[in-house]
Amino acid sequence: MNLSTKVTLASGFFLNFAGFAVFSFLAVYLSYTLNLSSWQTGTILTLLTLSSRILPLFTGGLGDKYGYKKMMGIGLLLRGTGFAALAFSDSFGLVSLSVICIGAGAACYEPSALAFISQEPDPQTRKKSFVYLNFALNGGAVIGPLLGGLLLMKNPLLPFLLSASVFFALYLIQMLTLPVKRNAVQAELNSFLRGIPFIMRDKKFLLFCISMIFFWFMFAQLTVALPLHMFAISQKEGFVSMVLIVNALTGLLFMIIFKHVYMNVSSIRLLSAGTFIMALSLLFVSFFPYPLWILICIMGFTIGETLVLPSSDIAIADFAEERYSGTYYGFSDLSFAVGATVGNYTGTLLLDIFKQYSFVPWIVFSAVGLLGFFLIRTMFLLPEKVSAEIESRDGKKVQA
Repeated sequence: MNLSTKVTLASGFFLNFAGFAVFSFLAVYLSYTLNLSSWQTGTILTLLTLSSRILPLFTGGLGDKYGYKKMMGIGLLLRGTGFAALAFSDSFGLVSLSVICIGAGAACYEPSALAFISQEPDPQTRKKSFVYLNFALNGGAVIGPLLGGLLLMKNPLLPFLLSASVFFALYLIQMLTLPVKRNAVQAELNSFLRGIPFIMRDKKFLLFCISMIFFWFMFAQLTVALPLHMFAISQKEGFVSMVLIVNALTGLLFMIIFKHVYMNVSSIRLLSAGTFIMALSLLFVSFFPYPLWILICIMGFTIGETLVLPSSDIAIADFAEERYSGTYYGFSDLSFAVGATVGNYTGTLLLDIFKQYSFVPWIVFSAVGLLGFFLIRTMFLLPEKVSAEIESRDGKKVQA
């Protein structure tokens, strides 16, 4: 693993550290510190999600054309500027512009960073890089909220300014250490929109993206249905924060435990298993209305999530045509945009209608996840099994 890859992986830790130092309490800050209405807070959070997940459809292609290092740098500058602006924004309009800047920065950075890592020619080293990246992201997700909460008690501006400083510092470090990587086609011959029609002909990848919508639907409940249910059961905000803390710590632990599993088991099989475990964990939430039981279910949910997240990055790298790596990663973000948006609204609506003691929301969440599991299994694993059986029979005929 070379120096540039190590710098990119270390950046993943600081990116999540800086992001979660703010995002873990952003909704509370908007509602109670800035006194924005519920629809204004919801709109701002939606703008953040959509800008970071729709724009990659185009910014991924820009990385393919103009270079991944350049787009990563632009992304870091935009995010740093957005967080700095957010610290001094006190109106709905200014906050909206700030979060769009943050979202656009994420859209510029993430597809190019993943494509940068995917350029590693050795499959085993590439797998290892994606595993370490998710390990770094989980580490940042653990420490970020803790430090952000401490700074928030001193001064509400400090977490925003800390995050902005981290992004500006990462920009300088990456500009000094990362090489200018070019992909297979020379930049001047590679239209940043050419990758989209290329992907639209890749039916296998499109089916993969469709199947991931169901995972992101479930994933959204980590910040929607699970915290809402926890508060409804416990009536204590401290238990709500435990949802993300238990999720991050469990993810960090099982990234270590699963380290060798990622290297030796196909990414699609891990995706299938992880989706199934997440669906069952959401169903089990409805069994007992106790905070401790919910935390145990969150641990199971996180085990499944930990199997899926690195595996999805690895799978996209396997699908991607080298010259369009950024476009492939950018296009895959559409799955997140669709799944998380539907999941956000569905989770809020069902928890509001059926309240805390109903099993109906959790059956719905689980059913959606199981549908995703059966799609992955039907579209990828069963054909793989049939193909292996045919090869085995053909091999025996040849021997005979």
